[in-house]
Amino acid sequence: MKLASRIAAAGVCFVTLTGCSSEPPPPTLAMATHNLVTDGEKLLASYLVQRVGRFRITEKAEKDSDTACVPGSKQRFFRAQGTFLNPERPDPGLAAGAAQGALLVMNYDKLVDNLDFWDNDLSVVVFHKPESAVTFMVAARITEPHILIVGKTDCIKPGE
Repeated sequence: MKLASRIAAAGVCFVTLTGCSSEPPPPTLAMATHNLVTDGEKLLASYLVQRVGRFRITEKAEKDSDTACVPGSKQRFFRAQGTFLNPERPDPGLAAGAAQGALLVMNYDKLVDNLDFWDNDLSVVVFHKPESAVTFMVAARITEPHILIVGKTDCIKPGE
């Protein structure tokens, strides 16, 4: 094999290897919004979450928000609230644990769990999925609405 052919073959191998090892680009705001709504609906439909409460969606990522973002960035929100299936025996820890289990199955990373921020009347979990640019926070308490679910995209520049 001639030297020029070997150099060309080595170049092709290098380009192929480096092309495969690069990380995928971060999601656009449209992609992150799609991930947010899809995962929010999956969370509410999950067996674990359905066993603890009845929910209604109050916001479904219809509008941009820049309140907590750096100038030029936007994010979207998914919000739902629910009541315990058995309001006479409210169990915030059970509700937060159910959401935690569902989000773990959906490959979200735990940022805060109910043991980090817990008492008998309130339980909170927070999960993030970097590749989807989505975070979910679930708070369960003994007052109505018992269960609050807030999902949000990361702050993303609309053109990205």
